[in-house]
Amino acid sequence: MAKKERKRKPLPEPDHRLLATVKSVTVSYYVGNHGNGVSDEAITDVLCAIVTMTPNIPKHVGKEVTCSLMCSRQYGRVDDPEEKRWPRFGKGQTVPERPFLLNMRFDKDGGSFSAYLPEAAYWALQADLKSGWLKFIEASFTRPRRGYGNLTGINFSEIPPEEVLTVSASIDRPSLHRGAALRGPLWTH
Repeated sequence: MAKKERKRKPLPEPDHRLLATVKSVTVSYYVGNHGNGVSDEAITDVLCAIVTMTPNIPKHVGKEVTCSLMCSRQYGRVDDPEEKRWPRFGKGQTVPERPFLLNMRFDKDGGSFSAYLPEAAYWALQADLKSGWLKFIEASFTRPRRGYGNLTGINFSEIPPEEVLTVSASIDRPSLHRGAALRGPLWTH
């Protein structure tokens, strides 16, 4: 009896990456009635220029990409007995409590990606981006199909990520760089 050849699952594709430089930052804020309460949403749109992509996709290098960071809260219309002033709305609840990465989109003119952030992370990043402190954004995503891929991580930094790795590699212990990552710890090896 002949032995059956087992098909092996193909290895998962490594994440694709893009590195972009920050060109401009715009902020908007919305508040309105929502169901039995009030909700608000803050959006920071970061316009960037794509510097490099891995694997290399030359048609996108040099194009613009917009990174949209969002934060949302909901306020109930409940009379809060602890609140001394009118109107006595309930305390605001941040939605969501953890980062939520959306998709990566590419077209002939460039691309976009977005994420919902917890309130503290959103306002800290927004301030650092507006001040010009954070100059680079590295995004990782699954291989795009028909122009869309899943966003798997975002890293914000003062210097390009490869410089961070070079500096960290020369030190015996892991080091913490000034920046913010949404895909994992800030420690580099």
